[in-house]
Amino acid sequence: MRLFEATHVFKHDWGTVSLANWRKYPNDKTPHVRHVEILNQDLDPETGVLRTERLIMVRQNVPTLLRKLFGGDTSYVLEYSEADPRERTLTMQSQNMTYSNLLSVGEHIVYKPDPENPGHTLFIQSAQLKACSAMYRLANKVEDMCFNRFCDNADIGKLGLEQVLSKILAERQAQSSAASPSA
Repeated sequence: MRLFEATHVFKHDWGTVSLANWRKYPNDKTPHVRHVEILNQDLDPETGVLRTERLIMVRQNVPTLLRKLFGGDTSYVLEYSEADPRERTLTMQSQNMTYSNLLSVGEHIVYKPDPENPGHTLFIQSAQLKACSAMYRLANKVEDMCFNRFCDNADIGKLGLEQVLSKILAERQAQSSAASPSA
C-alpha cells in the first residue's frame, strides 16, 4: 500500500477556489480527464450544503502490455463531494471503479480557508493506493508506478486549477470593466 499526502495554499478566497473546482474540467493541463457527468446533486435548503455525485472518465497513458491485458486505457472514477457555504469547506472523496479489483485508489480532498490567511484557501489532499493481494509479485511495482502517476497528476491538477482561477479572475475583471462607465 502506498499513501500520498499533499497540502497547497491557493492565494484566492474559498468561494473563488470552490467555483474553480466546479469549472476545472476540461482544461488543457488535464487532457487525461475526458468527461465529467453529474449523476446526482442535492441542495439542502436548511443548511445550504450542496452534495454532488459525479462520474469522471479518465484516459491514462497505460503501457501497451497492460492495455492488452486489461482491455484499454479508459477508466472511471466515482466522486462524492459536499460543499458547505456556512463552514466554507468543500470535501471530496473519490474511488476508482475500473480495475478496482486489481488496484484500489481512494482520494480525499478538502478545500477550506487557510487559518493563517483567511483570504487564501488551504488544499489538503490524501490518497491510498493498494494493489490486490493476488498480484503479490507485482503489487509493489504496480503501486509504485501508479503512485508516481498519481503524484504527477496531482501536480498537474493544481496547475489546471490555477489556470481556471486565472480565467475566473480575467472574467471578473472584464465584467468590472464593462460595468464601469467610460470616461
